[in-house]
Amino acid sequence: MVDKFKAFESWYARRKSIWEKKGIFVENAGLSKAAHQYWIKVYSENGLGNIVLYESNEYYWVDYESGNYNLKENDVFCKSGILFDTEDDLFTYEQEFIKHITWQ
Repeated sequence: MVDKFKAFESWYARRKSIWEKKGIFVENAGLSKAAHQYWIKVYSENGLGNIVLYESNEYYWVDYESGNYNLKENDVFCKSGILFDTEDDLFTYEQEFIKHITWQ
């Protein structure tokens, strides 16, 4: 269980500076006390969101959620149940998440 969380944390640490260049900032991140999820809380000028890695019985998945302050269209972004084996599993959804939360 710990190896996947370490891999997710490593992915997040490398992505953080890229997100900052795009105007997305991390409010807080960490492993939950129960150690069954690693969450990243982010915000931008146009929205806020969460990226969370969950674990249950050696099954790992990621959810992306964000709200955009422009409520005219696409105000909520939610992609859930993304299987997490490698960082490559996150790339497509990460790009959609960035686009939504920054309104680009």
